[in-house]
Amino acid sequence: MSEETVRRVVEGYTSGAVPDYQMSALLMAVFIRGMSYEETLDLTRTMAESGAQYSFPECLDKHSTGGVGDKISLTSLPIAAACGAPVAKLSGRGLGTTGGTIDKLHSIPGFSFDLSEERMRRQVKEIGLAITEAGDLAPADKAIYALRDTTGTVDSLPLIGSSIVSKKAATGAGYLLYDVKSGSGAFMKNADEARELAELLVRLSKSLGVEATALITAMDEPLGSAVGNALEIRESVRFLRGDPSPADLSEKSRTVAARLLKLKGINDPENTVERAIFSGAAYETFLRFVSAQGGDVRALEHTPVSSKVREVAAPQTGYVARFGALGIGHAALLLGAGRQQKGDKVDPGAGVEVLLKTGDKVEEGQPIARLYGERNVEKAAQIVLESLEISNAPVGRPPVILRSL
Repeated sequence: MSEETVRRVVEGYTSGAVPDYQMSALLMAVFIRGMSYEETLDLTRTMAESGAQYSFPECLDKHSTGGVGDKISLTSLPIAAACGAPVAKLSGRGLGTTGGTIDKLHSIPGFSFDLSEERMRRQVKEIGLAITEAGDLAPADKAIYALRDTTGTVDSLPLIGSSIVSKKAATGAGYLLYDVKSGSGAFMKNADEARELAELLVRLSKSLGVEATALITAMDEPLGSAVGNALEIRESVRFLRGDPSPADLSEKSRTVAARLLKLKGINDPENTVERAIFSGAAYETFLRFVSAQGGDVRALEHTPVSSKVREVAAPQTGYVARFGALGIGHAALLLGAGRQQKGDKVDPGAGVEVLLKTGDKVEEGQPIARLYGERNVEKAAQIVLESLEISNAPVGRPPVILRSL
């Protein structure tokens, strides 16, 4: 298809001139036959230009392809901002096991995303970090994605790539890191698929004038311990304060922050990240960011997680061979931490706290997880137990970062 054809079809579908059945036929053709890079780029550009566009060419942003317990925006972005690399992020709500970054921050009492573009610019200048809701960016993508969801054409590399990059291009940040997950708890189930997507995201972004890089990261087990909105805020705050934190969360937060600084051209990024954490500058930046957007920073000392807590015990002694991300995410969803459909109400205090990681020794009867919330507790406990695999022999810990581009 020529660029003119792509633009005419996309604009026609958004306006209602092209009916669902015709767009469905095109999406199925793309799903079966694929698209050339030029067609994919034309589709990405057309969707990016279909609505409001922002311009923050001096700012950083990051995008994650989703995951269980993925709180890296909450940890790495305040670090980057504290290091003098401004961040302007437009984010969305989650659909699946837990909420998105918007839902997580909404669990802080008073937190608001009602930022005009002018106020967002002022906050970026004064604090170095602003996060607001994506809203009506790339409305053509929103309409086409809804049709993909109902026609079984979601799992198409060019359609996935164009959907992601169109929204990020409309955001207008000049520097972008993609965190592409690979594993049982990710959309991309193996490293080859994740690499292919990461390469496409970076190439599309660069073609649209955005400096981009990507990491391929593991998602076979939950990231960190907390899975759920307020629980993840609490774990992120503890990390930024310098409290003891899960090793995988600590490693990934530092790696992403350093890659963002490198992308921006800041010298000695690894040591710069360490200074921001140990000096308290990263935590102070997070507090100023929360306060600027109406959040009650005092509530961060006593994060409002559910008071209804149940522990799940190990059925036998051995070593953790697997604590599957997909099952833990499903348990958190049942407890109320996520959405099965877009209109579902999220319980901000619900979720799962995983107490063991792959490779840990475990004794029979030892607590392996805590369930927070009142919905479907028995079923959630059963799923947590089904997600745990115990070996008689010691098991090595899997890597957190699988590859960088």
